[in-house]
Amino acid sequence: MKQNIKAILAPMSQKEKMAYIWDYYKFHIIGTIAAIILLISFISSIGEKKEVALNMTIIGQGVNTEGVVQLQEQLTNELVIDKADEEVYIETLSYDKSSPDPASQAGLQKMTAQITTGSIDLLIVDKELFEEISSQQNSLLALNDFKGINKVLTSNEEVYGISTSDINFLTPLKLDENKVLCVPSNTKNLKQINEFFSLITE
Repeated sequence: MKQNIKAILAPMSQKEKMAYIWDYYKFHIIGTIAAIILLISFISSIGEKKEVALNMTIIGQGVNTEGVVQLQEQLTNELVIDKADEEVYIETLSYDKSSPDPASQAGLQKMTAQITTGSIDLLIVDKELFEEISSQQNSLLALNDFKGINKVLTSNEEVYGISTSDINFLTPLKLDENKVLCVPSNTKNLKQINEFFSLITE
C-alpha cells in the first residue's frame, strides 16, 4: 500500500521536500512545463497571424528564398493599408514533373486543392504546367482587362499568362525563363490583383 505523499513529506525539511518531489516527479514537472510553453506559443501564433490580402503561389524548383521574403515585404508595403492585420503572402511549393519524389507530387496536389477553393490569387508555374492548366475550360482569367497590363502584352488577343521574365518587379525571385504568371478564374481578390498589375507595370 502506497504511503500518502503528505505523510512522506511531513518529517522532511523544505530542502528535502523539494529534492524528493524533483526526484520522483521531475518527468511530470518537465512535461507540464513543456505543455504550458507549447500552449502559450500556439495561442501567440494564432494571435499574431495576419489575414492574407493577396496570395501568390509559386510552384517549381529553385526559387530564391530570400527573394520571396523581400518581395513579400515589398508587396505588403505597397498594396496593404492595414499592415497590422493583413499581409501579402507568397507560398512556394516544390514540384518537378520528372521526379517520383512524393513531396513533389504533394506540391501539385496542394496547388490543385487551393485553386479549387479559390485560395490562390496569383500563380507562377512552369510553361508546361501552365499549358495543362489553361487547356481546362475557364480555369484562368484573361489578363487583358487588368490595369496597366497592356504595357506588357504585345497582342490584342486574350492572354492568360505572361512570362515572369517580362516583369522586372519579380527579379528578386530569380526565376528561370520557363516560368509563367497567371490568375486562377475563381480568385476572390480581383481588386488586389488589379492593384498588383498596376504596381508591376508602373
